[in-house]
Amino acid sequence: MQLGIISAIGQTAGAGPNQWRVVVVDRPSLKIISTVLKMPAILEQNVLAVQLVTKNRQPYPDVDAVYVLVPSAESIAHVVNDFTATLDPPQRSKYAHAHLFFTGALSDDLFSQLSASAAAPFIKGIAELYIEYNLFLTTPSDQPFYTLYSPNATDLLDGDLEASADRLLSVIASLGVRPYVRYYCPPGSATSPAKAMASRLQLKLDDYFAHERRKAENYMKNQAPDLQTSTVIVLDRSVDVFAPLIHEFTYQAMVHDLIDLESGDKYVYNTQAANGEVQRVEAELAEAIDPLWTKLRHQHISVVSQTLIERLGRLVSENVGIKAITSM
Repeated sequence: MQLGIISAIGQTAGAGPNQWRVVVVDRPSLKIISTVLKMPAILEQNVLAVQLVTKNRQPYPDVDAVYVLVPSAESIAHVVNDFTATLDPPQRSKYAHAHLFFTGALSDDLFSQLSASAAAPFIKGIAELYIEYNLFLTTPSDQPFYTLYSPNATDLLDGDLEASADRLLSVIASLGVRPYVRYYCPPGSATSPAKAMASRLQLKLDDYFAHERRKAENYMKNQAPDLQTSTVIVLDRSVDVFAPLIHEFTYQAMVHDLIDLESGDKYVYNTQAANGEVQRVEAELAEAIDPLWTKLRHQHISVVSQTLIERLGRLVSENVGIKAITSM
């Protein structure tokens, strides 16, 4: 992300390496940039000033402006206003040209508004950075758990889901993958926060890939990127989110993975007796029956392997009958 922002500021089209520029941000994009960059790193890119788009700013009519903004109607309105000349009071455009970088996807409607505005002749480039995932752990509401689960907070839920879906879309776009979206909904429930989030994310993904396909058809001569497939699993906080990703390497976990146990603790197998008769043997892994199981079941499998090898070696060395058989 750091290199992407520096590249956006320093390598703007039409602004040479020795040419000064101004960086214009809004509060969300400033928060994103501040987490990965210090102000000196930005100013080293021949930047005269970093200005907040919502404030009354000093104009630099002979200097290009690099905008890093969230893709919203408010952002577009500020850009258009910066390049709209007025007679009363007399006002020129605030900057010579504009290089627009958006933190997420710019919708077709907003792009059309921008293209038809007075700012269009001054725009030298538009790009989508997809860096909103840096705010992924935050939500617009102050109490996200209350918003997700309270029946009295449905009016706030849409805003949180929308923001989270946008930020997750930024992650997916940055990784360059095209995922399948899967979610967990408790049995008997018509809906859940995870299902609502997954539905919102799927709509965002559909719009995003359609948007990218149109860009490829219009500007890149049908050379759309070859995206790898992956899977996004959406879970809410009622589910242990680490459980699907973590596997214990204890003796007990490996036994349950590799052996088909009946009732969770009984192992049934067939063995052939000396007379050739096949016998059915039932072994029960229980504390009262198998003290070795009780001792080893919570140990790491590598420790168990070493312990069993050592115990077998002692058994062979201490048992005369076994020693005689192994020496034959």
